[in-house]
Amino acid sequence: MKTASADTQATSPRVLFLTSSAFNKVTGGGITFTNLFQGWPSEGIATVHNDSVPVTHDVCHQYFFLTKREIHRWGWLRNVLLGEISGEVINSGPSAARPSERYIKFKLIKKWLFGNGIPQEANLSEELEAWVSKFRPTLIYTILGSNEMMDLVDKLRVRFNLPLVIHIMDDWPSVIYRGGVFSFIQRWKKDRLLQKLMNVAAARFAIGKDMAVAYENRYKNSFLWFQNAIDISSWQRFVKSPGTVGLPIRVAYIGSVFPNAQLESLIDCCDAIQTLNDEGFPIRLEIYSPSCSAEPFRDRLVVGNAVTLQDTISDDDAFFRTLQALDVLVLPVNFDSYTVQYIRYSMPTKVPAYLTVGTPILAYGPAEVAQISCAIRDGWGLPVTSRNQEDLKLALKRLSTDMKLRQDLSARARHIAATQHDARRVREKFQEALIAVSTGTFTGK
Repeated sequence: MKTASADTQATSPRVLFLTSSAFNKVTGGGITFTNLFQGWPSEGIATVHNDSVPVTHDVCHQYFFLTKREIHRWGWLRNVLLGEISGEVINSGPSAARPSERYIKFKLIKKWLFGNGIPQEANLSEELEAWVSKFRPTLIYTILGSNEMMDLVDKLRVRFNLPLVIHIMDDWPSVIYRGGVFSFIQRWKKDRLLQKLMNVAAARFAIGKDMAVAYENRYKNSFLWFQNAIDISSWQRFVKSPGTVGLPIRVAYIGSVFPNAQLESLIDCCDAIQTLNDEGFPIRLEIYSPSCSAEPFRDRLVVGNAVTLQDTISDDDAFFRTLQALDVLVLPVNFDSYTVQYIRYSMPTKVPAYLTVGTPILAYGPAEVAQISCAIRDGWGLPVTSRNQEDLKLALKRLSTDMKLRQDLSARARHIAATQHDARRVREKFQEALIAVSTGTFTGK
């Protein structure tokens, strides 16, 4: 069989990628896209995005950044200061107190009127149209998102008569446009647009098997599933020896920190580890997270001298070397209903790397969330599925002292990584699917 890279070179499909999360080595989405598109001809991909994280150029060289020409607030909202209505603080100079008061006022008004989203519109600007025309795409690949992003996808699809490939990363359709007197209007528009795009799409991808099954039932269309992939053979030299534990025991969380995903459960882990350390059990927690993500919560996370917060690890060698040196990795998920609804089918980008190295994993969160249920079902993590400090402390002690448990979890993790997350298989299947869509030969399998 030809490799995906050879096929892409031979058929030269041209992918127009429309996204709120572009190629980078910091965010989960950016890393996932970088790994899935690795080896794709750089001249065959162009990205239209509004990502605030700086992009990388090892996979894609062509970027178009969306501005208010393409995405703008609806109607009378165009005349309202962006910072006021969106909740961003406008704060400068000697009059700093006054903007702060306006910020509070408009944030309350925004929440009362629109809930967790504001009405925006999409426009296929002359600049964007000319840029896309010059690129000459053969398909659109997108993660969709807000109404205006979906509207822009549809406008590009129709204008350039392109087949559409949708890739869903989180269950955002279940939580977006909630609360607010007029949110039902945006919600209705979201449901209508999303179902339309699902129906016209040439291919639909989910981030994991659980999401694929659920979305097939919800949207009455078939789904394949692709999540982040790891070049297993490249990182075998960093496989953990689970039978050895350091002193003090090194526990770590690596990844972004979001209030609607893992913040509260990560704080639970901080509290449990600090308590264990204070009780005479030598253990430390290291948090590696993008500063823009975790720094706002430093005071809640760094609860004592047993917890440290550092910037994310962007270098691949340093990342895997750190995973190998650690004794326990934590995978926390919040227990609140919003988080469960939002990420119940999601699989974090870091999971394949965690599994590849084989450092024992603590899976802390509700059992109905895919990342926790997979840890239970596939046996690669020790689960704690109730929000209980004593259970959490006991699990941390077990993972630190039970050598057979550590060896069993490590072996199972490495097996799952090799059979389900090897980039040689995942990337090839992903890229072959895009090629098939571009050439009109996609069968949905």
